[in-house]
Amino acid sequence: MTDRELRRKRFLMLSAAALYGAAVVLLYLLGSVLITVFFSALIAYALLPLANVITRPMPWRESRPELSRSIAVGFIFVVAIGIFVGSMALVIPPTIEQSEKFIEDLPTFFNAARSTIEGWLGDYSDLVPDDVRGQVEENLANMGSLVVTAAWDVLPNAFGLVSGTFALIIGLATMPMLIFYMVKDSSDIGSAMLAPFPKPLQPYLIKLARIADRTLGGYLRGQLILASTIGVVVTIGLVALGVPFAFLLGVVAGFTALIPIVGPFIGGAVAMLVTLATAPEKLLWVLALYVVVQLAENTLLAPRVQAGALNIHPIVVILVIIVGGHFFGIWGIIFGAPVVSMARDVVRYVAHEWDQPPDAPHLAEQGENDLADDAALT
Repeated sequence: MTDRELRRKRFLMLSAAALYGAAVVLLYLLGSVLITVFFSALIAYALLPLANVITRPMPWRESRPELSRSIAVGFIFVVAIGIFVGSMALVIPPTIEQSEKFIEDLPTFFNAARSTIEGWLGDYSDLVPDDVRGQVEENLANMGSLVVTAAWDVLPNAFGLVSGTFALIIGLATMPMLIFYMVKDSSDIGSAMLAPFPKPLQPYLIKLARIADRTLGGYLRGQLILASTIGVVVTIGLVALGVPFAFLLGVVAGFTALIPIVGPFIGGAVAMLVTLATAPEKLLWVLALYVVVQLAENTLLAPRVQAGALNIHPIVVILVIIVGGHFFGIWGIIFGAPVVSMARDVVRYVAHEWDQPPDAPHLAEQGENDLADDAALT
């Protein structure tokens, strides 16, 4: 291997990494404009393995690949529509109703929670130092107004993202079509995205795409499965315990489960507050429910579903959440950890390949076939 060949290989690797970095930045900058395309791509990305599994056993898969793919995607859509309609009928109406009542009663919750804690402190006043009791009472007095103010500041922005504008309606109407064609023509889309780049650069783009799929894809699919499972289990548990706002708290538990490490604690804290204000006698049962769900997630679900997709120390994850939330808001909180993990794997790949001989001469020609095979077998 000559120095010229090695320099050429290094240049191609760095160019591929820079292109992926630019793509991430571009997605963030255009996120608000391409929000429909972004979410359609995420959903299609999550559904792609299922479509591949359904397509694989079809006897006419080789002779009629387009028909096989269309049947598989159509079947997924029928099932998804059934689940969506069922969710709309069973979950969405009570969740919306409970959300409105929860916001309306939020000040009352804090007053009730304060009264409950003050009653406990009164029962054990001899065991609690005066300065500690005074500090708790002061914090409780301020917490209600602070949270209510913050909620009313955040809610207009949050609901602004899903407001019933004409653009949103058009976007929601086009999402099913986008998802259908993204899943159906995934291999063609991959080849089309690869085509504009020079042949020598394509193998490195394919390798980086595999790194991204292994890290980001595994994490996103795992998180969606975990969040859905946790939301359903928490809702069923809270309904069985007779806790008010069970559907809303289940939705909160599912959404906060998307946040690594600290998300379950946020969802649990909201449930503790509601229980403390409305049914304090059930507080220990609700706490036990969340502890059991968290233990089941950590010991049974997460290892099987995620299979170490991130492999990042929890301290690093927490720091990434703080920094990502500060600079990029909710997107930084949810996607910060997988993006950092993906960047780490890219750096490792470049460092490992830095002094290795260039790839085989025909690897570029094999690249497109490899990408198509990945799309068909992922």
